[in-house]
Amino acid sequence: NPALGRKAGVAVLVRKGVDFRVERQYQDRRGRYLLLQGTLEGKRLVLGTYYGPNVQDMAFSRQFRKLLLSLAHLPIILGGDFNAVADPELDRSDKGSKRWGAGGRTIAYYADVLRLVDLWRACHPGERDYTHLSRAHGTWSRLDYILIADSLFSSVRDVQIAPVEISDHAWVEFRLQLGRPVGAAGLWRFPRELYEDQAYVVYIQAQWKNYQIDNRAHQQTAALYWETAKA
Repeated sequence: NPALGRKAGVAVLVRKGVDFRVERQYQDRRGRYLLLQGTLEGKRLVLGTYYGPNVQDMAFSRQFRKLLLSLAHLPIILGGDFNAVADPELDRSDKGSKRWGAGGRTIAYYADVLRLVDLWRACHPGERDYTHLSRAHGTWSRLDYILIADSLFSSVRDVQIAPVEISDHAWVEFRLQLGRPVGAAGLWRFPRELYEDQAYVVYIQAQWKNYQIDNRAHQQTAALYWETAKA
């Protein structure tokens, strides 16, 4: 999707032999995003790339969020340079920074509203690594992300940030295994909607209190106490 004047733009590259069939595409005339709705190895989804404005542009942000919401009935995989950090403390090398970047709290919005997972952070909690070098300021930031629908997270393998070499940005890479190997078990994840079910929350809290009362004698053996609680 080239920008006006063909001086910028974004693209989605698909390797030969990969069964990806495009049904519909959505693009920005300024070359800031390209979303492809289609079927990847038999799985219907939205595959997209995004370049976030390096100056605050609320009108563009609202328009793009509205588009993503209209596609949220399908699993979304979105990668690109968001020109924003998910966590100023962890995602910038200048510790103590409070700067989110031009994109503001974009990443948090996608996580909360669209249930998109910040792939690298989910697989590397608490770690520090960066994708962009500002040579002018001598600082590093994690501006480049892959966000993926939480329903696809269990199919993700090998999430890494590559070294910064030619460009001032590093790419983020991962493997997605859509087909389950014969005999393989899926990764169970706690149903997210139960966190918001107040009746269920009250029930679990009551059960936990009962468990603590009934198992006081085992509290000194942490491993046994925890494993029994999960059972």
